Amino acid sequence: MYEIKKINLKLKTTWKISRNSSDEKENFIISFNGHESEVAPNVRYYEDSKLIESHFKELKKTTKMNLTWANSFQSAINNVLLKHENEGDLYKALDIPKVEAVKTSFSIPIMEPDQVQDYLKKNSQFHFYKLKVSDENSFHLLQEVVKQTDKPIRVDANEGFKSLEAYLDFQNKIKDFNIEFIEQPFPVGMKEAYKSLYPQSLFPVIADESVLLDFKGEEFQKMFHGINIKMMKCRGLETAKRLLLKGKQFGLKTMVGCMIESSLGISEAMSLAALADYIDLDGSLLVENDPYAHLIRVEEGHLILNQ
Repeated sequence: MYEIKKINLKLKTTWKISRNSSDEKENFIISFNGHESEVAPNVRYYEDSKLIESHFKELKKTTKMNLTWANSFQSAINNVLLKHENEGDLYKALDIPKVEAVKTSFSIPIMEPDQVQDYLKKNSQFHFYKLKVSDENSFHLLQEVVKQTDKPIRVDANEGFKSLEAYLDFQNKIKDFNIEFIEQPFPVGMKEAYKSLYPQSLFPVIADESVLLDFKGEEFQKMFHGINIKMMKCRGLETAKRLLLKGKQFGLKTMVGCMIESSLGISEAMSLAALADYIDLDGSLLVENDPYAHLIRVEEGHLILNQ
């Protein structure tokens, strides 16, 4: 029988990105025959707690998957069934080599520049930082981050730039910074901007919001250098594996990412690590009261699965 429980995740720092801000996150745990998986609803895809609760009521009545349900809800159902069918062994189920320790980036939400030094001092062990920006006005925040650390910066705009010209101006200002890549600078619908940027980009451009359940490989080769795959966006681990392999097939860099999740969700996503060039699985590290913290520990910037 399926069961559901809500978990309220309190964030250590206000989570501010280009489109919204929050201090806590409501996720859900789906249980089935002793196995658990996580639902991390995302407002970007019109998902919230009421929607997830309504889906679960439908599930209890039908016990069958409805493909119109939120992708994050389908992810948890698919993952918990995958665990059930394989005695909890996701590596066996996915036929992916087990990676027990990974270097993850650590996120810096949008904040005032004068808050950066203290934030980095408290989180100094990581090898990469991912900075959330909103638009060209975030230059001074990025400038302060670069001043405070010499580690590579992954810049994530979450669709914040509304014109190619604004982004190119921003790019020119940061050309000498230690930037590893830029993630989703424009909204999903601005395909022509991505195509125009591609040949003149100074940094690799990674698709996030532009990838859900699938993508056109030939088109992406003209728009992006890589893809960020999150199981919450694509209905679970099996589809995530397919997308990561497809990305490699088309010569794209691959990243495994996450939402704000407990260590339960992060431990599941880590089963994809062997297929990734980049790991961005810090979602549970941003949480003050992670109920599944026993599943993962952090040592010198590495996420390590506890046995």
